[in-house]
Amino acid sequence: MALQVVPLLLLLSSFCSATATSSSSSSVKSVQAKPNCPDKCGNITVPYPFGLGHDPNCYRDGFKLSCNHTFTPPKLLIASADTIIFEATDQDGVYKEVADRVLEVKEISLLQGQLHVYSFMDYNCYNHSLFVSPNKSSIVMDLWDTPFTYSDTRNMFTVIGCDSQASIKYNNNESIGWFGILQYGCSVFCLGIEETLSGNYSGMGFCQTTIPRELKSVGRKLEILENSSLDFNPCAYAFIADKERYNFSVADLSGFDFYRRNRGMVPTILDWAIENDSCENITMRNSTTYACGNNTHCYKSPNGLGYLCKCLKGYGGNPYLQDGCQGT
Repeated sequence: MALQVVPLLLLLSSFCSATATSSSSSSVKSVQAKPNCPDKCGNITVPYPFGLGHDPNCYRDGFKLSCNHTFTPPKLLIASADTIIFEATDQDGVYKEVADRVLEVKEISLLQGQLHVYSFMDYNCYNHSLFVSPNKSSIVMDLWDTPFTYSDTRNMFTVIGCDSQASIKYNNNESIGWFGILQYGCSVFCLGIEETLSGNYSGMGFCQTTIPRELKSVGRKLEILENSSLDFNPCAYAFIADKERYNFSVADLSGFDFYRRNRGMVPTILDWAIENDSCENITMRNSTTYACGNNTHCYKSPNGLGYLCKCLKGYGGNPYLQDGCQGT
């Protein structure tokens, strides 16, 4: 049976282009920025409460993005200093912040309150009983003090690679630190190249599990338990990815191609919300911090603290601008 392999990054780019075309044709107003503020990074529109540049009036606190023009086309990046990514081998017990590991943004959805980003995968590889990378690899991503949360409805925790296992440690309480007290994960096994390549179910060559709601701080650990599958599967990978953008293929088990093909990144969905208050607090409507403009409705974030805004029925545009919702 011929296998069709579609790179994750190409798939996500195609999806974003289609979505952007659809959005622009149906409601141009829904992607407005504040007046005199930049609203584009390459072909990606940046709507308020997100914003670019050095003027703090162009974005809400925590929603600043940056546009890196050293790339062609330019890359849109999360610029918040509170978004922290660490990586280390588990052997030395020391986690070091990685300055160049910033999240690239591919799309911003005001209606769904979501960011489509590229996040990073863990990997370990054997090379004839020698490790190309450490046998225990860890990445920590901390979103505390940011408006972002991993989407529990769109993402899955995925592990690829024979005789490997990976786990996530997390917490829902910033005061106890990233390491937390809760842990889950999954293990992968293979019966041999023929059996593995003929199967396509969780546990044979790969495994997947859901992630919890309100996930903001996560530490991942990936281990290769044996090297019995070295000849056709020398590497293992672990990542949190959008289940609508990634489907396992047995070709992902072959060599280091999966990592190279996707540049070590996978499409991931982050939920976002205005986190400083709730819709139930009616007095906030008289506050200068209230995020919703005129002709809008406030509703609770479906994933954790905070709220989102949307235009009332019969209106369209950007609900986060004071007069962004206009009659249609």
